[in-house]
Amino acid sequence: MTHISTADLVDQLEQGTTNYLEVLSKDALSVELARYPNPEAKTAHKTDELYFIISGSGMVHVEDERYAVDEGDVIYVEQGSEHEFFDIEDKITALVVFASAEDTVLGHGL
Repeated sequence: MTHISTADLVDQLEQGTTNYLEVLSKDALSVELARYPNPEAKTAHKTDELYFIISGSGMVHVEDERYAVDEGDVIYVEQGSEHEFFDIEDKITALVVFASAEDTVLGHGL
């Protein structure tokens, strides 16, 4: 088992020089802590993605849909989908889970 608080993760991100911090990488599952705006984050990925908004607010677009996001929200992005955070009112900090669509990681559907 691995345990770390989100407060500790945010502190580590604050001390770093990038907009993301790798938290876990194991087989078909990868977890990062990321901050937006992030100019490096405008690409579609080869995995499904789940964003848990720890803090901040703004908007997100996923393909042709747009949503307001706020602390505590969860956003699911299917692999290959274009997506981006924009109109950010307060810097967004999110825990991002990347999971291979080919493998069942948790055994539950979203």
